[in-house]
Amino acid sequence: MTDRQLIRYDLRPARSSGSSLAAYLILDDPDRRNALSDPLLDQLSELLTRAAADPDVRVIVLTSSHDRVFSSGGNLDAFADTRPTITKYAGLSRFPDIYRTLMSIDTPVVCAANGDVLAGALGIALACDLVIAKQSIRLGCPEINIGAFPFMISALIFRATGRLVANELMMTGRLLSAAEAASAGLVNRVVADDEFGSAVDDLVATIADKSPLLLGLGKKAIAATRDLPLDAALDYLQGQLALAFTTDDLVEGVRAFKDKRAPVWRNQ
Repeated sequence: MTDRQLIRYDLRPARSSGSSLAAYLILDDPDRRNALSDPLLDQLSELLTRAAADPDVRVIVLTSSHDRVFSSGGNLDAFADTRPTITKYAGLSRFPDIYRTLMSIDTPVVCAANGDVLAGALGIALACDLVIAKQSIRLGCPEINIGAFPFMISALIFRATGRLVANELMMTGRLLSAAEAASAGLVNRVVADDEFGSAVDDLVATIADKSPLLLGLGKKAIAATRDLPLDAALDYLQGQLALAFTTDDLVEGVRAFKDKRAPVWRNQ
């Protein structure tokens, strides 16, 4: 374990006016290429929970301090060390726990991929709500090249892209360009490197303008119905729509639209 802070927590205005904030969680272990060590994953979990609990935080942004790598993925030293298998197995729960946290918290999470997104880090990116990527980066699952397999993130990959693309990623270890990843549905948007910062700011401001309450209800509905049969999903979603009708924010949104003004969300 380490006491060193491996992730910077940076609160910034989510837009030029107003009091809403964006929480930037900046992976900051550049000497290890932001490898997903146990301490880093523990800190990420803690900071995600902290950001999600802050009522002023409208958006969470995951990014990196490294100039070329978002994260190199799992900690390779831990893969081949001599700890008992049961000890390693227990530690592996950090990965699914992080993925579940990213998908279950109400606050929208943006992965601002300003460097290569590799191996287990691709799982983190795909568990986020949106992924915006620099044009120069690569994404992929090189685990097979060292005799491993991306077991933990395969479920996320298959939910983001087609079977054949997923199989190629995992079985060949080939890295995709950002443009290829966007075509495969792994990235929402690719931005020229010199425009990346402003593009992230614009995306954050766009999300911050929406009702945090309705975004949270929407995220929960997506997570709850992702794997349900169609009839069960429709029944659940009907109930969630009825719940939305009881909120002040829906009424405010309609009134603001009719009045041709910006809505003032009460988060109620």
